[in-house]
Amino acid sequence: MKRLFNRLIKLTEHLCSVFENSMSAYSCRKSKHTYKQYQLAVIWCLMKRLKTNYRCVIEQLELMPELKQVIGLGRLPHFTTINKFFLRINTSVIYLVLVQTVYLFPNKPTISAIDATGYSSNYASRYYIQRMHGEKEKRSYIKASISVSSVNQCILAAKIRLGPRNDNIDFEWLVRQSTNLTKLTHIVADKGYDSEANHRLARQLGSYAMIPLRKQMGYNTNGSFRKKMLRHFNETIYHKRSLAETVNSVMKRLMGSWVISRSLAPQCKEVLSMCIIYNLHRYIEISLFYGCFLQSSNYYMGLGFHL
Repeated sequence: MKRLFNRLIKLTEHLCSVFENSMSAYSCRKSKHTYKQYQLAVIWCLMKRLKTNYRCVIEQLELMPELKQVIGLGRLPHFTTINKFFLRINTSVIYLVLVQTVYLFPNKPTISAIDATGYSSNYASRYYIQRMHGEKEKRSYIKASISVSSVNQCILAAKIRLGPRNDNIDFEWLVRQSTNLTKLTHIVADKGYDSEANHRLARQLGSYAMIPLRKQMGYNTNGSFRKKMLRHFNETIYHKRSLAETVNSVMKRLMGSWVISRSLAPQCKEVLSMCIIYNLHRYIEISLFYGCFLQSSNYYMGLGFHL
């Protein structure tokens, strides 16, 4: 009997592939060599995808022999092993894995949509915070700025920091990282990224920035690039900005709008891992769509129809 297409199994297979190709098998030559690093990383990503904690993910994997077989585990590690591994791994390694997921998609000229969102850093409800501290209580959160491809809606680059902060400070880093992976024809963003330096940077990198002006009509517009953009502003291209909001929404529905880590560095690594999971999820959905389309095409062609 043919096994049904299981998204969680496919996600685990792709997680094993990208993590195994991006990190060494063991963190130290003198380690016990009981578990490989990519196996611990895959378990952590599954914990985030299943919206659970360290204890529960191990208990759930005990009931999933197929996932254990895909990961290559004869026995499951203790939940503290997953926690210690995640605290030990370098952020640059996780970002390298994110870059590897981008290479799974076809490299075509694209429009980059840039936007930012926030993730709560605790489990307390908004009602509880208002009752304890008042409605004017300002809470810090984790701010994630992402660059999204308009062709396949994958995350090209991500910058994580402690919020609230100005959106504009991450624009240059996101654009440069995105252009290293694919050719950008246009860069779209909201008014928070409006500046002459951003428009100049986009032109230097061979693309055009579609960013609405902060000032209303009737005021003097400073900067030659901003004036050119105002004369040639394209509403159709600018509406691609909503793709970044769509990606943020999908990520929060898949993995939640909060982080379970308590310090800043693990919180940044956690959100980067969420970006990796989203890219693989998107790749699986695209593969499933085209696979079903090819099967239906072959079926109708066998009946004498042409699609």
